[in-house]
Amino acid sequence: MHSGLSHSGHSKGIVIPHQSTDTMTFLKIIPRQLLSFALGCVLLAASPAWGGEVHFGDGNALHGTITSFHDGTLTLSTEYSKKVKIPVDQIQTITTEEVVRVELKDGGVLRGRLVTKEDDSMGIELVPMNEVVSLRWDTIKYINKSPRRWSGNFFLGGSVQSGNVELTSISGGFEAERNWENDRLSMRAIHNYSEQDGDITSRNTFGAFKLDHFFTENIYSLISTELLKDEFKNLNLRAIIGAGIGYNLWRNTEKRNLEFEAGLTYFSEDLRVGEDERFLSARIASNFMYKFYENVKFENFFLAYPNVESPSEYRLRNQASVSTTLMGNWSLKLTHIFDYNSNPAEDVKKADQTFIFSLQYNFGN
Repeated sequence: MHSGLSHSGHSKGIVIPHQSTDTMTFLKIIPRQLLSFALGCVLLAASPAWGGEVHFGDGNALHGTITSFHDGTLTLSTEYSKKVKIPVDQIQTITTEEVVRVELKDGGVLRGRLVTKEDDSMGIELVPMNEVVSLRWDTIKYINKSPRRWSGNFFLGGSVQSGNVELTSISGGFEAERNWENDRLSMRAIHNYSEQDGDITSRNTFGAFKLDHFFTENIYSLISTELLKDEFKNLNLRAIIGAGIGYNLWRNTEKRNLEFEAGLTYFSEDLRVGEDERFLSARIASNFMYKFYENVKFENFFLAYPNVESPSEYRLRNQASVSTTLMGNWSLKLTHIFDYNSNPAEDVKKADQTFIFSLQYNFGN
């Protein structure tokens, strides 16, 4: 009888090499089919899995991975494009193979795979229980909410002129914001400097800090601080510290924002020349943002401080800007600042206006 193996190396099945430790010799006798199979496994493992499927009422479908959901819009990452934003009223059915994290408007949190039930309604198969529960878009606040992080921008502008007039000007600053579930921290600062024929003609710095706590989706309390230093306004330092309440019409929306605030502040002005001022003032503020197009945004930041004992005496500041996207995180920005004091120091004008054209870098968006 002949065994299934031959010591001469001529069996029809497996070839057993002679006792050799040479690695190259061993590799040469591996069947090509085995190499092809191994290579295919590696490529398959390295390829992304697009496990989600969205069907529309017109019969079309998209395959991808859910990146996020908020404010009625689902964001899907696909193999053939970066991200696709889909209004949920266009979605007929949806399923996912990957586990998603769903935050409900009532505060509940679910983890599981989105499924389409037998009646074509949406559900979520909870893990690890494998139990399917019904789900509606109007009950969902977030899906796969992005990690909370800072967002905002840095901007810088300036000009240099020589010849008949020697003129140098520079402006720069930043805006930053961070949101938690019920709290928001925001900061902003801007500095302006100009010099003509060797003489300083403008030098001022403004800064603001605000912490908000949301009691509801729209109503919040606040603690605020605003600082202004401007030697040409006879100000060593204007410091305003206060608290109040605010109302936000469109919180956490990418296209628009409008909020109003009112409160009381301790108002202090340390003057370069003359008697310093200390008094209680009201604080009236608004913050407005609107995206006219995907790459054009308008913003307006307004502050007013009427003296409680003498309302005809007040200070106000309005900062309006228009920015347009260039490429990536870069944009151009035009800013107009209007600052007004109804009762300025001697030889100081009531109103100041500043125009700034700058290059801006956006982060965290």
